[in-house]
Amino acid sequence: MSATNRGAVRNEHDFYPTPAWCVHRLLEAVPLPAGRWLEPCVGDGAIVRAVNACRGVEWFTNDIRSEVAADVHGDFLAPAFPHARAWEVLLTNPPFSLALDFAAKGIDVAGVVVLLLRLNWLRGTDEHNAWLRAHMPSVYVLPQRPSFDGRGTDATEYAWMVWGLDQAPTIAMLDDTPDEVRASHNLEMRRREKAIGDLFAEKKIGGLFG
Repeated sequence: MSATNRGAVRNEHDFYPTPAWCVHRLLEAVPLPAGRWLEPCVGDGAIVRAVNACRGVEWFTNDIRSEVAADVHGDFLAPAFPHARAWEVLLTNPPFSLALDFAAKGIDVAGVVVLLLRLNWLRGTDEHNAWLRAHMPSVYVLPQRPSFDGRGTDATEYAWMVWGLDQAPTIAMLDDTPDEVRASHNLEMRRREKAIGDLFAEKKIGGLFG
């Protein structure tokens, strides 16, 4: 599914799990600090599970959908969500059309913000570009396109955008992931999709929201 299909309107039943190998390549290359980590779009916990397989952190999770397990349920972008810098790291795969809002809110609430985004997110409207000039992230490119449904990829390149860690923005290419590892993760994603397929009666689970 192309990320362009996310649209500009929030859909509380969007469900786009992040492949574990994408998270593992990030953690291998980027020295994210220990402490309290926030996942504001936890979904079925794909990112949390992937991190926990590599290292131990203290998680606080949120999701806009009441159907999924999270520490709290609500809109991360709502004014009521805490603004104090309460977390060392915010790590998520945000809705693409709201990624700038997530980045701006994220740097208020966390010391380090890490978002999985399309590479072409680095150029947008005049307002978008002005914000980026003032808050340019480091860019860690995934050399292989991720599949967000375990079946196929879209025609888009992806990268982890990181704020608050490097003294000056940098760009790097992450390591390759073997085909067999990505195939194994795709199989697991399809298995999990089938297992939780009835979670949201209104809409079939699948796509990019993690």
